[in-house]
Amino acid sequence: MLYPFFVVLLSKPKWYPQAHKLRRVWGKMLMAVTGLYGKTTKDEELKLDKTYIFTPNHFSYFDIISVNTQMPYFFSFMAKKELSRIPLFGIFFRTLDMPVDRSSNEGSKRAYYLANKKLKSGISLLNFPEGGIGPQVPKMRDFKLGPFKMAIEHGIEVVPVTLPDNWRRLPCGEWIPAGTPGRMRMHIHRPIPTENLKPGDELALAEQVYGIIEAKFNEMNGL
Repeated sequence: MLYPFFVVLLSKPKWYPQAHKLRRVWGKMLMAVTGLYGKTTKDEELKLDKTYIFTPNHFSYFDIISVNTQMPYFFSFMAKKELSRIPLFGIFFRTLDMPVDRSSNEGSKRAYYLANKKLKSGISLLNFPEGGIGPQVPKMRDFKLGPFKMAIEHGIEVVPVTLPDNWRRLPCGEWIPAGTPGRMRMHIHRPIPTENLKPGDELALAEQVYGIIEAKFNEMNGL
């Protein structure tokens, strides 16, 4: 029903923010019919005219719906290229969002190039730094350094995001029919500045973000 509107809004970059707003509406409709309800908390209000790199943990396919629906900010989404094969996702990955082909160096380089281009144009990015759902949920995988390297190169703040419930709603590797209704909380942390960091500091930055998300995840789950 919404597909024709997405086609129109994604035909010109200046309409991408409106397409993203419509995507949030679609996500809320999907959450409603599946019995999911979101609750978002923040350490502080982010500036809507500022560029950020958002880095959530990734334990469930529901994370994709969650970040696109519950985050009240405009951003371009980076995710594995397999998602672009889903019809509605595909049109976004050909325009606003960026598919990442981690099976080839060329694919990764292209995604990195496109991401840098988005940042230079003032569009925020959202990237799951684990690079996928790991085998030991709810233990996070080691973070890939790409988003943190970009943040340092551009002097852009990194915003950790904790998703504590989605892995309970939809277990690792399962699709929507296997999900259960309930709450999906999200906590958006205070931005981490990078202007005083230099190339080579991306590992320390990644470890800082990892520790922030892990501590909040454990707190919100009573672990």
